[in-house]
Amino acid sequence: MSVQVRPATSADDAALVVLDRTSWSTESGFPSVFAREQAAFFSDRNPPGSFLVAELDGVLVGYVKVELKYPPLPEAAHLFGIRGLVVARRARRAGVASALLVAAEDYARSRGGRKLSLNVLGGNVTAQRLYARHGYVLEGRHRAEFVIDGGYVDDLTLAKEIAPLG
Repeated sequence: MSVQVRPATSADDAALVVLDRTSWSTESGFPSVFAREQAAFFSDRNPPGSFLVAELDGVLVGYVKVELKYPPLPEAAHLFGIRGLVVARRARRAGVASALLVAAEDYARSRGGRKLSLNVLGGNVTAQRLYARHGYVLEGRHRAEFVIDGGYVDDLTLAKEIAPLG
């Protein structure tokens, strides 16, 4: 099985809607968001150009959204953020998430990025282990930031230096 990562195109819209509907859980995302009916994946705020998609043997199985963390501040032009990383359940543990992370880092670095950050829910231990294996470190813990399934959940901010900061 071979994982290929490429920029998303508008032709990926329908497959990404299905992926979004079937891949999130209360451990990894917000029930209020993934329960919404979604006619289209891409929008003005989420254009194809801000996503990379992963294919496993030619089938779309994941995506990552990478963008400037604080647009349009020139003082923060070196900071990029991952705003979502999703892998289809059937493709987990096949290297898809790792391939997407590496591609996200390359994408940000090629645009002048020096630091890449992301947020992960405190209960998503599997994702936290993945990010740690890739060199992401805890930069902040927002205690009881969300209420999911009746319980308070921490929001963790992780980051990685992807090019020397000076």
